[in-house]
Amino acid sequence: MSEQHNIIIIGAGLSGLYCAWQLQQKNQDVILLEARDRIGGRILSPEYNKSHFDMGPAWVWPQLQPRLNQLMSQLNLNVFKQFTSGDMLYEKNPDETERYNSQSSHSESYRIEGGSQSLVNALQNKLPESSIHLNTLVQKIHKDDLSIVTLQNGKVVRYSANKIIFALPPRLIQQNITFNPALPEEINNTWKSIPTWMSGHCKILFIYDKPFWREQNLSGEVFSHYGPLSEIYDGSPEDEKLYALTSFVGLNAHQRKQINNEQLITSCMAQLQRLFGDESQNIRDVQIKDWSLDENTTTETDLNSPIQHPQYPADIPRHFWNNQLILAGTEVAQQHGGYLEGALESADEAISLCHI
Repeated sequence: MSEQHNIIIIGAGLSGLYCAWQLQQKNQDVILLEARDRIGGRILSPEYNKSHFDMGPAWVWPQLQPRLNQLMSQLNLNVFKQFTSGDMLYEKNPDETERYNSQSSHSESYRIEGGSQSLVNALQNKLPESSIHLNTLVQKIHKDDLSIVTLQNGKVVRYSANKIIFALPPRLIQQNITFNPALPEEINNTWKSIPTWMSGHCKILFIYDKPFWREQNLSGEVFSHYGPLSEIYDGSPEDEKLYALTSFVGLNAHQRKQINNEQLITSCMAQLQRLFGDESQNIRDVQIKDWSLDENTTTETDLNSPIQHPQYPADIPRHFWNNQLILAGTEVAQQHGGYLEGALESADEAISLCHI
């Protein structure tokens, strides 16, 4: 026997959770299937001493992201401005670092109070607990009865639906899910060509008791041609009970595989010493998230993706099998691909394709 629902959403990241909330408000029978043991997808804001730090997407631009701005208002979430006061540093090589007093490219960037995780947690609270099925890996989908075969905590569990919304990266769909009958090769090739947002990134967070860089009239913003950290920003939470530097590793996924975390962090600490001096070594904690190692984010194809923000095509087909299979997720957004706004944009389009 299979569990029957009107609409099944695969993926409980921002796009999937938002889809579920909107559809349930339209009195639809909806559940979400999520392979991870948590919600949020690439939104991840772990807690340290009651403060939250973003290891996934962090910045929002309310003035440029109307859907996100409206959603945060509906969910009573607040933003705070990215700290950019002071000079920025430009590291040419280990012996040459220049200091600039120019406007930061993030002077109009904001972050969400409590971390981006607040966004998905607030959406989760709008949904019945029974509607989110964690640790549920989708393996096969059959067209004749629109049935879904999953592996749930090591056991095969079957579902069936009238419509299925894929709220996950196309490359994950292409790599992990078998379709019966098989989808046309053209669709597989299209999905395989769409880079997965965040898959190339490795973020490292250095947590401190005090913001020593601010005391040096530095913003914390650094760009380096030498590395291993290519970009650094002030990642302090809004309550400033603790402070942090958030950094992006400049090495690509293959280069990172050649060293272990201990070696990487040692090299990063040496770079912080060069940039900021002795106080940079007084860390409370170091957190690292290499998204290229996350099997629920990154495919083999993504390991060769550039670290830079991908350019997403606007003409991706978004529904198949007589409109029974529908795509959502930031990678398929027509205007805001690779942003939180894109996750909501694609969700709105997916909902419209349900023709409810």
